[in-house]
Amino acid sequence: MSDLILSGVRYELSRTLLHDLDLTFAAGRMTALSGPSGSGKTTLLSIAGGLLRPTTGEATYAGAPMWRGTGDPRPEVSFVLQVYGLVPILSARENVSVALRARGVDPDEADERAAAALARFHIADLGDRQVEELSGGQMQRVALARGLCVGSGVLLADEPTSELDEGNRGLVLAELRREADRGAVVVVATHDPAVVDACDDHHALDEGRLVDHTEPVHLTGSRGSSPSDLDQRGPDLDQRGPVVEQRGAPATSGRRDHPTVAPDQQEDDDPYELFRRPPGSP
Repeated sequence: MSDLILSGVRYELSRTLLHDLDLTFAAGRMTALSGPSGSGKTTLLSIAGGLLRPTTGEATYAGAPMWRGTGDPRPEVSFVLQVYGLVPILSARENVSVALRARGVDPDEADERAAAALARFHIADLGDRQVEELSGGQMQRVALARGLCVGSGVLLADEPTSELDEGNRGLVLAELRREADRGAVVVVATHDPAVVDACDDHHALDEGRLVDHTEPVHLTGSRGSSPSDLDQRGPDLDQRGPVVEQRGAPATSGRRDHPTVAPDQQEDDDPYELFRRPPGSP
């Protein structure tokens, strides 16, 4: 598989959201993207995955541009959206299955693979439930199952653990690790220092600029953990207290001093507002 490369990427709306970024997201590695709300993480993921066209510069994968002129990602790209992007009238299993059917998988096989994908996140028993019957944490895991089941070359996840307790967060990180270990580009936008610690590489953004390139993260046990090791199930954390945002602080490489915000806050000029629909692929 190939690296995902951003060259001179700049993005402007009413203001400049990204300032001439040069980044390489390596195949076979987990990369964390951190920074305060409004720093440009979601915008960067959207350009990296082909949802948005940069004002200048380009994102490329396997030598071809990510932007195809439609706002739909290439087949090699899979998103786990912060807004989930689940279809309310479908069941949890159908939401996963439809991503496989869109890639030409036989319906019966797609349903079987969807059930197996839900089982990876310990929610196989929720397959027949409608989306509106699920908690926030359960919806997040359905979205993850949909994003991972297709085996894409590029996996872009926006705050994929924001609704989860520590045990389920560990399970999700182990599954993301499995995707990187098979050679995929895995990029995770996060406010959670524990997620940053679990990644190999880390880039921090502040007001659309890279403020720090950190050394690769290598913590004891982070690479060798398996889903069974990390499965300490507990209730999803759908009710959270307010978290004070530290907007003036630089997003540095320190493991535990990243600015944090409430998980349901959207970034300023959130490009998802331009779409508000499930993308062409999960």
